[in-house]
Amino acid sequence: EAEVGNKPFLPDGWIYCYLGNLAEIVRGASPRPAGDPRYFGGSIPWITVAELTKDDGMYLNSVRQYVTEAGKDRSRFIRSGTLLLTNSGATLGVPKITRLDGCINDGSVAFVSIPLSSQSYLYWFLKSQTKALRDINQGAAQPNLNTDIVKHIVTPLPPLAEQEEIVRRVEALFAV
Repeated sequence: EAEVGNKPFLPDGWIYCYLGNLAEIVRGASPRPAGDPRYFGGSIPWITVAELTKDDGMYLNSVRQYVTEAGKDRSRFIRSGTLLLTNSGATLGVPKITRLDGCINDGSVAFVSIPLSSQSYLYWFLKSQTKALRDINQGAAQPNLNTDIVKHIVTPLPPLAEQEEIVRRVEALFAV
């Protein structure tokens, strides 16, 4: 038999794990009102869903909008190298790794304190789950992944050496 409940058997050394057990998962925040010059137009990168979904790349290298220090205080500041996941609307379920410090709006969640060694594996896992994440029905007009839902996403987690080999092979295939 290939499944236990609704989960397939895993190879030796693999485990099923909740994402919330691998990282602290926090939601972004948006200064209000939007566009207020007290909060917008500064020098701190403003990372929105539009920025995270503007291309299919793995990394976010630049943004078009910025917030002020006061805007930063009313948002969620994250460091370069943070794995993000869009959490609402038609573009829900898009992962991206930042290559800049900045503030994330309330349209995404951040995986804070994630082991760097597992970050690329989790990026590719989340990317493979975009359609399934969009299909989660919460009875709302617009799909939305709150932090509790994201924390309870189950991922198959191989040993580190296998994570690295999976990432190497996936990236080699996407390079073609």
